[in-house]
Amino acid sequence: MAEKISRWTRFKRFLKRNMTPLWAKRFSYQVFAFIVAVAMITGVALYAFTKSYDERKLTFVDGFTICAHTGAYNKPDNSIETIEASINGGADVVEVDVRQRPDGTVVMGHDIITTNSAGVELDTAFSVIEKSDIKVNLDIKDIKALFEKRVFLTGIETFQAKEAKEHCPDIEYYINYMPSRIKIFSEDYQIKILNMLEETGGVGINCNQTYASRTLSEVLHKNGYKLSIWTVDKQFQMKRALINEPDNITTRKVKELQDLIENWGKKK
Repeated sequence: MAEKISRWTRFKRFLKRNMTPLWAKRFSYQVFAFIVAVAMITGVALYAFTKSYDERKLTFVDGFTICAHTGAYNKPDNSIETIEASINGGADVVEVDVRQRPDGTVVMGHDIITTNSAGVELDTAFSVIEKSDIKVNLDIKDIKALFEKRVFLTGIETFQAKEAKEHCPDIEYYINYMPSRIKIFSEDYQIKILNMLEETGGVGINCNQTYASRTLSEVLHKNGYKLSIWTVDKQFQMKRALINEPDNITTRKVKELQDLIENWGKKK
């Protein structure tokens, strides 16, 4: 019985028999030219889109906020340093990831807390926060807790909404969702999103910047809901996010976003 030869093996044998130095040189050149062409087209397209944003008038919804992502200002994630830098940097909101130690102590943390000494206790964080007017975005990872009126929650999945409503009846919470940028033009899909928000009790959608769109923003605002976008760190992402008129933008680059807003439309 003849040995079965894979396609990759046959392809390598073909190259060995037929690839002359001249053929290899031409093939390499064609591959290189193709890569350069793709890079140039991508670059030109990105420049064109970014340039088009600059020419549009920038408007904001009432109550628009800039949220400092945990770790903003090049500080450690979920640290007092991040909170202090966000306050001093003029951010409207600071994000805090919420976890629970094995003994039940509520702390700042993104990943699962496995010891009773890990993480900064949330009481310590709020002792710093309460000395300022900054708002707090509690990104709930595994618990629900009741805090002050200037707190709002993200990180709430649709299946967690009932628990959030029960444990946090007086706190606004966004529902984590990944809306389709294509389906959003469909009226049926828009109704599906609105029904989801009504059923979950969320004040709006919290989504990655790649899923946000002007159409989504308009549908939500027209029906009394909000849009929160994360994590917006690059300039072209900031421009696209701002054009979508969200209620909140979460970024590690707070100063860069503030400067972009301040200098929007100004000739350089």
